[in-house]
Amino acid sequence: MASGAAVLVTGVVFLVADRNGDLGKTEPLTAVLGFGLSMTGLAMSLLREGTTEDGRRSPQERIDRLTGQLAAVVQEQWQAEWRLRRLQDPAPLQVGWALADPWLSDHRENIGGPEDLSARLEQITEAFAQVPSRRLVVLGEPGSGKTVLAVRFTLDLLEHRQPQDAVPVLFPLSNWLPDHQSLQEWMTASLTATYPGATWGRELLTAGRILPVLDGLDEIPAPMQAHAIQRLNAELDADAPVLLTCRTHEYADVVEHGDVFTAAAVVELQPLPIEDVSAYLRRTARPTRGANGQRTTRWDPVLDRLRSHPDEPAARALRQALTSPLMVAMARAAYDDTEEDPAELLAPRFHDVAVLEQHLLDAFVPAAFRDAPSVNGEHARRWLGFLARHLQHQQTRDLAWWHLRLLLPWPLRQLAPIPLLGGVTVVASAEIAAGFGHAAVAAEVMGASVAGGRIGYLVLSQDTTRTTAPRRPRRRPVARAMMLAAVAVPAGVLAGTVGNLLTSEYLLSDGPSWSGPGGLAYAVAAGLAVAPVLAVLGATRDPFPAALSRRGAAVGLLLLRVLTVVVGVLLPAAAFLAFGESGARTLLVLIAAGVVVGLLMVRLLWKVRVPTQGRGQAARRNRQAGRALVQGMAYGLLAGICLGAAFGLAQGTTLAARASLREFPAGAVLHERPDGTRYATTADGWLLGRLPNGVKYARTRGPVHVVVAGDSATPGTLAEVSEAVGCGRYRLRCTSLFGPIEFDKDMHDQYSSLKLPSGAVLKDSSDYDFPLPPRIEDWIYTAAPEQLFTESSAFGLQVGYGLAVISSAAAGLLYLLVSPADTARTSSPLASLRADRAAVIARGFSLTVLGSGILLVLITGDLLAEPYQYYLALWLVWAPVGPLTIGLSAWGWLLTTRLWLYAAGRLPWRLMAFLDDAHRRGVLRQAGAVYQFRHARLQEQLAADPLGSARD
Repeated sequence: MASGAAVLVTGVVFLVADRNGDLGKTEPLTAVLGFGLSMTGLAMSLLREGTTEDGRRSPQERIDRLTGQLAAVVQEQWQAEWRLRRLQDPAPLQVGWALADPWLSDHRENIGGPEDLSARLEQITEAFAQVPSRRLVVLGEPGSGKTVLAVRFTLDLLEHRQPQDAVPVLFPLSNWLPDHQSLQEWMTASLTATYPGATWGRELLTAGRILPVLDGLDEIPAPMQAHAIQRLNAELDADAPVLLTCRTHEYADVVEHGDVFTAAAVVELQPLPIEDVSAYLRRTARPTRGANGQRTTRWDPVLDRLRSHPDEPAARALRQALTSPLMVAMARAAYDDTEEDPAELLAPRFHDVAVLEQHLLDAFVPAAFRDAPSVNGEHARRWLGFLARHLQHQQTRDLAWWHLRLLLPWPLRQLAPIPLLGGVTVVASAEIAAGFGHAAVAAEVMGASVAGGRIGYLVLSQDTTRTTAPRRPRRRPVARAMMLAAVAVPAGVLAGTVGNLLTSEYLLSDGPSWSGPGGLAYAVAAGLAVAPVLAVLGATRDPFPAALSRRGAAVGLLLLRVLTVVVGVLLPAAAFLAFGESGARTLLVLIAAGVVVGLLMVRLLWKVRVPTQGRGQAARRNRQAGRALVQGMAYGLLAGICLGAAFGLAQGTTLAARASLREFPAGAVLHERPDGTRYATTADGWLLGRLPNGVKYARTRGPVHVVVAGDSATPGTLAEVSEAVGCGRYRLRCTSLFGPIEFDKDMHDQYSSLKLPSGAVLKDSSDYDFPLPPRIEDWIYTAAPEQLFTESSAFGLQVGYGLAVISSAAAGLLYLLVSPADTARTSSPLASLRADRAAVIARGFSLTVLGSGILLVLITGDLLAEPYQYYLALWLVWAPVGPLTIGLSAWGWLLTTRLWLYAAGRLPWRLMAFLDDAHRRGVLRQAGAVYQFRHARLQEQLAADPLGSARD
């Protein structure tokens, strides 16, 4: 693989050199080539080293270790949820079940086991073990306790689990698309999404070390529910254990129009007896003092009324509602820990059980936030309602913080971090340039670069966020590279239209002013060139949480010291020494930047918890880094060269066309000699012409005074210029000449010559100081069309190639520094957010330092003999890469989303703190790194809240 990459890169080097017509001057390209190949060699050596280490652990030992890690994480996760739901306070409601109607299950001979599986919550694992196939379907009405039973089943199995046993993992089925994904593909993706870092999920599934607990078949869109059962029957092995939950009515429709779950026993949860509910509410309610000092509660009059007048409409509705464990939990939260009186539940307005249940669901969130110090209950309900409507729209139950960017309007969702960071960059550039009098130019150039970056990102971005809506097929890399090239063509045409017609030596240095259209065209092209770099680094894909590896933490702390010294000390000192008082403003800005950078890095990296990697895990990371480097090299070369070639060819073609049409300057009078040759005269007395060998000349029509001093010539009389040129000093001999002079310029050479009245010719422009009129100078220094085309095309290819090599090498190295968040340490969404924030900040600064270091080596390595515009262009493109990789990370997107939604009044500024608080109050539950609403009915009720919708 490495040899193939080397051949490809070498071929590109010599192709570019050949197109440039100068195979003898490839120092810059070979330097970049050497760097790229050295990085490839490093990755391959790490790959070989990692393979040796990985061989020391047997596959079975690895599977056992990963299974144990997953078991510990799952147990910790659901134990915390059990406590947050107060199911241990003092004990959960003992929901019972019985066998469902026989027609809902498979043939009795396929199931086996006892005919009667009736039991209660605490006996769920025993009932499951009695089914020979170890397949059980749990049915029930909404809120009947199916999820609580699934959680209890998971915790009981984990409590008694042996090292070789499979780990029960609860999979919410709401985000499965069975018509698009196989069961194993979906479970693998769910493991990775729920437990970031679980890249080994497929291994455990294949080894049979995961017992799927599939919760909520009814939450899959109705047309696909029967397809899901077909998938389960077709893809599960005969001995694969499964627990599946579903609402009764929906499962009946699946069976009626599809098939049963093969070999699975089917039980149905029973309504709670009112006697059990009454005893539970009396046990959990706060005691009050009775008439004679006896213990009583505010529920006692209500429960007595239910017992004594069961046929009253309000009593009948309340009795029916309290048969649901969910409604019992809502009633407990709304009345046990608040000052509200449950007697209001017997009011006439609650004669309808549906209205009563809506009231309990509506009262839950304000009751949960009753003692929140800074959050009003109504505000909390409005914010949670907004999130619930978002999840309903996405048809999912998972509230992943890295997918909150989908809450942004479509235009902002495509480009949000780029304009935000671009605005900051424009302001910062203008502020720094203000000290040198170029604030407006800096703002224009950076604004144009940001605009180009937006367009390039839009072309190359790969929005793979999974929803139930059909998605367009993803564009292949070649197609995306071609689209990027198509976008670069107009920028190249604009640059060629307004640019000068000089050789590549002056393309940027003496080209159009940066404040003019030509400079802005270059800035747009630089912005476009950022997109392939971001694509190689993975920033154009869906954001996903990351974490620092041990190497990454070490590099981050090193960069903390380096950046603090460089930004806080060296740059301000250099600015002060170079510009004195005029650079005072820049000095202050750079000092402030140094302080901010230092404090930010200290805060993010000082106490970062770095996961310990085993040898096998480190070996896999090394192999993946090698693949990332080689794949990044291939894609970077493709996209970078397509972009550079498109811009260079478009600019070169436009420049060549302009040069071929520009025989003489505008306004010149054309003449023709008897031999057919043409020449032109200008109003100020110049005669212009072209010789057959391609040499252009500009001759004065009359004699002029010229003073020759040594080997140099100056226009004017001896009296006028003798003092200026030093005639008579140091034995310098001056000669005064009077006659016509002529400038000659070969179109294929960048140097001109001056023919004196005496016939002598000065070849070096530094030997004469003879100003030409601007139009004449512009015409005589115009390069040949073929030279303009070749040099512009080669320049674009060089820049695209250089960016591809540097960015792909950076991607391979950074893959060693940053890894997906470790499952064993992703204890909460907040933990994954903090890990991602530290990782992306370190990665952004690492990119900036790494790219700057590479360019510095190229520039100082005796490579300035080549056109330095090549390195300037590389720097203009690379400079914003670090900040953009931060902005386009999962944490960067969340920051942008928070800014927008807070400004719109949709969500609080401290969003993650609010969600964490909602979780601790039992409104949300935590599933690894994502949140979910406590129950689907609560999510549906909050989403349907008309008051919240109106406020939005």
